[in-house]
Amino acid sequence: MKIAIFTETFLPQINGVVRTIEKIIHHLEDNGHEVLLFAIGEGEHEYSKSPVVRVEGIPFSLYKELNIVKPEDKWLKLLIENDLTQAPIALVQSLVPSKHSLVEKKLLEFKPDLIHLATPVTLGAIGMYYIDQLKLPSLATFHTDLAAYAPRYQIPYAVEIVNATTRMIYSKVNRVLAPSPSSKKQLEDIGLENIGVFGRGVDSVLFDPQKSDKAKLKDYGLDPEAITLSYVGRLAEEKSIPELIRAFINLAAKHKIQLLLVGDGPSKNNLEKQLEQSGLTYAFAGLKKGEELASLYASSDIFCFPSQTETFGQVVQEAMASGLAVVGYDSQGVRDLIEHNKTGLLAGAELSFEAAIEELLNNPSKRLALAQEARQTAESRSWSNILNGLVGEYQELIRL
Repeated sequence: MKIAIFTETFLPQINGVVRTIEKIIHHLEDNGHEVLLFAIGEGEHEYSKSPVVRVEGIPFSLYKELNIVKPEDKWLKLLIENDLTQAPIALVQSLVPSKHSLVEKKLLEFKPDLIHLATPVTLGAIGMYYIDQLKLPSLATFHTDLAAYAPRYQIPYAVEIVNATTRMIYSKVNRVLAPSPSSKKQLEDIGLENIGVFGRGVDSVLFDPQKSDKAKLKDYGLDPEAITLSYVGRLAEEKSIPELIRAFINLAAKHKIQLLLVGDGPSKNNLEKQLEQSGLTYAFAGLKKGEELASLYASSDIFCFPSQTETFGQVVQEAMASGLAVVGYDSQGVRDLIEHNKTGLLAGAELSFEAAIEELLNNPSKRLALAQEARQTAESRSWSNILNGLVGEYQELIRL
């Protein structure tokens, strides 16, 4: 098979979508398939053995880490570079399939059997145009719950607008895959049909409790003897990290604990100021991957994930594979990964996030039991099985 993948985010950005796309590419290559990747913005023009076509982008004013396609039309380009008109023009861009000379040239040369759109927005609309023009089977994966982010930007009727846009975009493809049963239900609730589930695997060889190295914590100014609460992910407003920091500050008055934050993002400076004023022990480790990330997970004691806007939560699985008890919210995505009181604790109406962390601080034996069960559960979630299912989806669509 020859698969063209359009993704709104890719390396050098690091996030859950990018990691999933990387896994898909490697699996397709390893099984004799060809991949052509389309991405927005600057970066390498090859990943592994597959070419990457870089479409010129512009940072989105409402969310600077998201790029939108720079239009080829000069007047539209002027409008979209203006902060006042960028959002409505980008919305129109996302809804109206459009041509793009570079994309067209590369697609015609590649002759794909199927187009896969990952969280389609402005680049996805270009992909939509060529799905229609070339009469190709199509599949879209839902990765990011933009409706959950919308209220933070105080735009009137933002949730309704995002849901309507999501419905219009995803209804144009042959098949939509959600990352979890709860996100599948969310898409069905807004009127979409033909939804499947494409979950996420976890590398339980890379992420392993045996990689714990408490001495490594000294490299980050942390105490190997203290209990380490950790968070891995983007440092952004929608992740609700201030809630974790407030819980940490309150609990540090009663427990010998420290906080390790792994990742980067637009909220880092504000979070640093909040922690500086506390006088407590904490560390910002920055972006990490591979063995360094695996060691930081395994060297922690409790993984704390305050986000309530996840469609999945891949870092939760990585923490579980690393042998950590996880505290998260009983919310979309995360609830599909954690079984309350078996592989972690889910905060919600009856148990606050802070109280859930304290329960594990007060009960080391429970913390250990949850961690062991989390590891066993993660070992059953292999990427190979998940990705074989995706390939099966491709093959079924191509046969239709």
